[in-house]
Amino acid sequence: MSDRTLSNEDVLLLKRALYGRCSHLGISPEGSAAQFEATQLIELFRSGIRDEQVLATRPIHMAAEQRKH
Repeated sequence: MSDRTLSNEDVLLLKRALYGRCSHLGISPEGSAAQFEATQLIELFRSGIRDEQVLATRPIHMAAEQRKH
């Protein structure tokens, strides 16, 4: 896991991925469910996943499983 500071480009990519994920899941990007999704997206991003489409659609349980290892 990388603890480097996120660049502006990283933040924009994560923001787009979050809006895509919220749309995919049918949740509001301003709600508490979106906050949880954002946390998971950052975790996925820090684990090396940089593809916006993958971040927007990858099942979250995969991130939870990675934390256990």
